[in-house]
Amino acid sequence: MSFPLVGIERTKTAVENMIAANRIPHAILIESDYGGGKSTLAEYICRAAVCESGKKPCGECSGCRLQIEGNHPDVLYIAPEKDRKTISVNQIRDIVSDASVLPQKSAKKVFIIDPADAMTVQAQNALLKVLEEPPESVVFILTAVSRNVMLSTILSRCTVFTLNAPEKDAAADYISSVTKKEKTEAVEALNKTRGSIGGAINILKKKSAGKSNDLANSFLEAMQNGSRYDLLKILLPLEKDRAKTIDFYNALEVMIVSRARGCSSPTLSARYDRIYRTITEHKRLLKLNANISLLTSLLAIEMTER
Repeated sequence: MSFPLVGIERTKTAVENMIAANRIPHAILIESDYGGGKSTLAEYICRAAVCESGKKPCGECSGCRLQIEGNHPDVLYIAPEKDRKTISVNQIRDIVSDASVLPQKSAKKVFIIDPADAMTVQAQNALLKVLEEPPESVVFILTAVSRNVMLSTILSRCTVFTLNAPEKDAAADYISSVTKKEKTEAVEALNKTRGSIGGAINILKKKSAGKSNDLANSFLEAMQNGSRYDLLKILLPLEKDRAKTIDFYNALEVMIVSRARGCSSPTLSARYDRIYRTITEHKRLLKLNANISLLTSLLAIEMTER
């Protein structure tokens, strides 16, 4: 299974060497801007940790397949609980206790804390206890927009990977190869998304049929000036079409990433961050056949919360 990110050769080499040597650290922190690939890299390393093949991650063994489907018993995701913006100390205490339990299927049990910068100070201190003396069978993978929000004591116990914006020429070549579009179009899409490769691909794949972009634009306008009812009315046509719903979420993600990267207001930036995380979680659930009507209703609620 190939490395999932482009334009970050130093990180690619470090991660691939780490996996090939079977030396995945007990604690990893991945930092990047919005849409910069931190969650993608976290999933890749996690897959390598639970892979049952000689060449990891193979993407085909039962361990990889279970992880891809979101059903691996030894992979646990930690995020803010419903209606909360932070990861609480009680959530971390639960995983600290769970870390002492041996894996069920794989050689490693993986805890993905995404976003780790949502942990309260008390939660970070609780996590520090297990990072100081980690069980041999446990891997913690943390993601954050910036390492600066993490306690120095946490950082000192993590291997840190920083995902900088990829070199534009390499990114454009990759996008062009994936979308079969001209390189000039790829560069234009990268500029629109402020360097987000995933966002640029989403734009180009939908360029011939821009209904998803139009719908996402209407949704964002209603978010600024309309009511929750207005948002639900815009989303109503999506309820019976999962593919179109995913396309809409992709387009909305691109627009939120672009706005977040250009935002100077801490309050507004925090709101974009919350919305971005909601979108990415909903996309994951949609691919697992979650109820479309329920997710779109939750999205309308999230978008109208201040």
